[in-house]
Amino acid sequence: MEPNATKFYHLHQFDTRDFINNFFSSQADNLFLEQAVKHPLKSLHMEFALGHIKGESLIDISIGPLIFPLFPIFEYFKEITILKFNDDCIKEVEKWKTSDTDACDWSHAVMFMMELEGNSVVWTHKEEQLKRRIKHILKCDLSKENLVDQRMVPKADCVLSAWIMETISKDETSYCRNLKKISSLLKLGGHLILIGDIQGSFFIVGGHKYHILSVGEEFLRKALQDEGYSIVLYNAVERNAEKQTTNYKKIVCIIAQKVRER
Repeated sequence: MEPNATKFYHLHQFDTRDFINNFFSSQADNLFLEQAVKHPLKSLHMEFALGHIKGESLIDISIGPLIFPLFPIFEYFKEITILKFNDDCIKEVEKWKTSDTDACDWSHAVMFMMELEGNSVVWTHKEEQLKRRIKHILKCDLSKENLVDQRMVPKADCVLSAWIMETISKDETSYCRNLKKISSLLKLGGHLILIGDIQGSFFIVGGHKYHILSVGEEFLRKALQDEGYSIVLYNAVERNAEKQTTNYKKIVCIIAQKVRER
């Protein structure tokens, strides 16, 4: 690959710590955090608080070593499996789960979550609750028809996918193909949570430019409908943060129920 060519998150070397620090840590730009962290947390908290989405198991297949989207939803499921495309992301999540002193710090997201809930419990207690529910952290393979051995990872009641679909998909055809693969992890009647960018084009990590597929809202709604989903929540917010290390028009949070098998 040419040195200056756009890279793919799931195929090439990826600086997980720079990714978190630049986009999702307390060091990131406040306006960007409002959209990329607080907006999804608010949206998921409000919908899950209604009590109609819950179950035994949740699968999280999100970009990098992201943890924060789990905070508003983990208590509605008994056990969680985290799937990652590369070893570095697995190591980062494992460091956080074992409370390694060098782990990523998600305290800012936990404390914001507790503000939303009106919860006065010490924030570390909530974080420890989530850690206990994570039963497996496994590697998955996009090149295979089945992302993971379903004997090891049975279909779940909920699948969370944050900023994955548009980063692993080269074009709209591969987006639909990848959506089908992720959908295969979900039970009929279960819920898919998608968090991602609308009309994005790139993000920069460790000095390297990474691919984002530019998807429109009409395409996204149709792709979900064609795959057998009914949209329960669609909440998009326009970009208002000037950030040179990424480009997108909106950040969207979607919850869709799988109402038929293809």
